[in-house]
Amino acid sequence: MNLQPILIAQVEPPQNEEGGDYYYRTLAPGRTMAREDGVYVINLTNIHRRKEQIMRSADVLVLKNVCDPDLLPLIRERKARKRLTVFEIADDINAVQPWSPVYFFYRNPENFGLSRRLARLSDAMQFTVEELRKIYGYLNPVSEVFPNQITMIPTEKSEKKTSDLSIGWGGSHGHLEDMADIAPALIRWIRENKKIHLRLMCSEPIWELFHDLPPDRKKRVKPSAIEDYYAFLETIDIGLAPLRDTAFNRSRSDVKFLEYAISGVVSVVNDLIPYRDTVRDGETGFFFRSPDELIDILDRLGADRDLMDRVAKRGRAYVIEERLEQNHASNRIGFYRRLLSEIGWRNADAKEKSSTFKTLSKLEGAIREDRYLRLMPTRFEALLHDGLVLAQADGERAQAQAHFAEASRLEPKSYLPCLFGANSTEDAIMSLKHALALNPRSIKAWTILGEAFAREGNAVASLKAFESAAEIFPEYEIPYARVASVLMQIGEKSAAEDMAKKAQTLAVPQTDDSHKNERIEC
Repeated sequence: MNLQPILIAQVEPPQNEEGGDYYYRTLAPGRTMAREDGVYVINLTNIHRRKEQIMRSADVLVLKNVCDPDLLPLIRERKARKRLTVFEIADDINAVQPWSPVYFFYRNPENFGLSRRLARLSDAMQFTVEELRKIYGYLNPVSEVFPNQITMIPTEKSEKKTSDLSIGWGGSHGHLEDMADIAPALIRWIRENKKIHLRLMCSEPIWELFHDLPPDRKKRVKPSAIEDYYAFLETIDIGLAPLRDTAFNRSRSDVKFLEYAISGVVSVVNDLIPYRDTVRDGETGFFFRSPDELIDILDRLGADRDLMDRVAKRGRAYVIEERLEQNHASNRIGFYRRLLSEIGWRNADAKEKSSTFKTLSKLEGAIREDRYLRLMPTRFEALLHDGLVLAQADGERAQAQAHFAEASRLEPKSYLPCLFGANSTEDAIMSLKHALALNPRSIKAWTILGEAFAREGNAVASLKAFESAAEIFPEYEIPYARVASVLMQIGEKSAAEDMAKKAQTLAVPQTDDSHKNERIEC
């Protein structure tokens, strides 16, 4: 079948591009989709210097956990031009754990509300797991679940010739409490079984949980790239996957089991939602509900190597038969193509699309693999990212502003350095006016400008700035809420109450009441 070529842009906030989340949700799907006939894929962050051009021109724009009011008019423009926008929620953003760098961001109800608005405005949503669709699917009538899949297939393990057993786990620091739940029982069990060794690929605090184990009974590998993680899995026989029963954990994926299984490692996982539809207890892995049950399973496996081999082989066979990315990419492409057809998309000339892709592939930081393109951060993006980090640190304001100033020199046509640097400069109003000269349709810049005028006591200029933000996207409630605040400060109580009611009316519902009881922490 000769299908029309499509250009897919996957956009997300800056993150660790060596981590598992980026690999499974962005890199692997992008690479695999680009192998489909006529499909071009570009991955970039939402602070990339060419993001505006790419987000406007892409046939399919996938926004993963991106929360920016300036996307509101862009999505509306894309709708008018018959371009598809898909909003992805990959985590339960209303249950983010305190250790996460985005915890305080989503604790702000305005940010959480904006994320919901972007999801509702988009043409469709996509999720990592069905649990997330249960929670957030009410935001958009069109949605699909694309589970994490496996792309790396390690060589099958040879038969173990020693009686020693390696028990292991690898993961992010966010699993500290999960590992803490099983650490005491696991330490006792390893001490009692002289041929058992513990191997961990973990942060220092997780490693410290096992301080009481003798040095010769444990080994640590520091967290690194995904390829190193798979090499680590070759050194263990039994893989642990503890999870506390929390709202955030219930919305995780089953990828830990998939990684263990494809590597020939026997999985022993918490009996929790992420694994219940995947693991067949006693056949492809094992469920435990308490530390005592975990130890019982480990005792059983330690005494029956044939059982271990059978379960490991069945787990690996399941992944190869059911969970390889190459066998699922067509589902994602089919979803996008169907929606493009439904919105009346008309494709650009194939040669033009190829030429655009080729031009972008020559940018600094571009890594091209045939029809797949990664736009890696350059000096400009690094300055923006580091500047934002410095701006949040005590006493680093001048250094942050220096970063934004250099970024502006590198890309004088980008409004982002002036926007991001407004809170770090002595003259926020001038910085924001410069940002608006470069991008007069920046809702975020108009809103922050209004706040800056309000702090100076200039109510007239403040109200005009908020009204400018509202004119760009009249359905967004925040500019009206800001107007209400200013009106209240100058004694216009009745008008302020009217504006506050309007803002409240426009706000997107926080949850679907039919699932509110499922969000209770245990």
